[in-house]
Amino acid sequence: MKAFVVVYSSRKVGFMTIQELQQSIQKTEADAYILVDYENKNKVLVGFLGEKMLTRKIIMVIPREGKPFLITHVIDTVYLQDETTLRNFDLKPYKTWQQMLALEKDAFSGYKSVLMDMSESGLLPRVSLADYGSVEYVKSLGIKVISSGDLLQSMTAVLSDGAYDSQVKACEVTLKIKDEAFRLIKQEILTKGETDELFIQAFIGKRFREEGMVYDELPLVAIGKNASNPHYTPTPENYSKIKEGDLVLIDMWAKYDYPHGVYSDITWMGYVGTEIPEVYKERFKIVKAARDGVISFLKREIPKREVKAYEADDVARKIITEAGYGEWFLHRVGHNIANDVSPHGPGANLDNYESHDDRSLMEGTSFSDEPGIYAPDFGVRSETDLHIKNRELIVVGGLQVEIIPIMSL
Repeated sequence: MKAFVVVYSSRKVGFMTIQELQQSIQKTEADAYILVDYENKNKVLVGFLGEKMLTRKIIMVIPREGKPFLITHVIDTVYLQDETTLRNFDLKPYKTWQQMLALEKDAFSGYKSVLMDMSESGLLPRVSLADYGSVEYVKSLGIKVISSGDLLQSMTAVLSDGAYDSQVKACEVTLKIKDEAFRLIKQEILTKGETDELFIQAFIGKRFREEGMVYDELPLVAIGKNASNPHYTPTPENYSKIKEGDLVLIDMWAKYDYPHGVYSDITWMGYVGTEIPEVYKERFKIVKAARDGVISFLKREIPKREVKAYEADDVARKIITEAGYGEWFLHRVGHNIANDVSPHGPGANLDNYESHDDRSLMEGTSFSDEPGIYAPDFGVRSETDLHIKNRELIVVGGLQVEIIPIMSL
């Protein structure tokens, strides 16, 4: 039986054998990957060892070649005597903290550079699992420390063919339910003169469940000024009526309820009327240009070179800023989507705003493209999902061309 890593939130999202991990390390300049853990907080390390009652600091070292080893307290070695652990890891026990540091110094003496779970200035919380002191001690030995961000991404965010197919299917059904929701708004307006955000939200959630899909939270349905808050969501205590003349934003996400299910995540805009007011048209046009600018940039660059995630954010932000709305583009342009309990996955985000995400946009990964303008008078966003396959960019979440005139449906 091979040892393999399983990295997950509450569902398995990926695995990699030690041999495969070493092959990935060999593609970098690093001599080893050093993981630090205390009481099962590092999911990668736990994936290799299993949930064990380890109560002292443990350091897992996976060299680019040779047998990995564990620097572990002697008390915890009793839980590391199983056949799989001993076959795949040598144990280097310590009793005192002085012995632990000495073991590290001796074991790392031949290393010039290593990968650790850290990010520059701590900007990527998903990556920054190694504590400051552990990283600084390794640096004090004259060793260059490199972020493990892309290595972690390769283990947690790259989709299998089956997972990607599940995302395509989820997007198809989500787009269909989106159409149903806008038609329901029209029906409610014609028969009752109004509807409300909460009612449409509940309808979408019900339709997802009927299709065998699950979600972490109900969708976001917002009119006008409510849509100026990127994470506004209606609740029984706080929601608005939807009437003729309202601009409506629907942000919806769901996945199929099986282990390799991957989220769809889309945002579309509608207007309760037959003719879209020019002010809404113009602002949506800017957001659409930013969204499509990202797509054009990635389609052009991904086949040619390694693209960093933050570069895509720069493209969209430049378009919106030049149109005069930069201060109202309040979030990153996109987030990773993977096998996870929420649509926000562990891989690279299209972000040079909330953080500087210098991870690569990797083959086999998916992510959203969702620029927005959240001015005080009303909010606008357009969101689709993108995937990289065979070094080509694929749009899997549909592309809204113009605001939907709901009463003309």
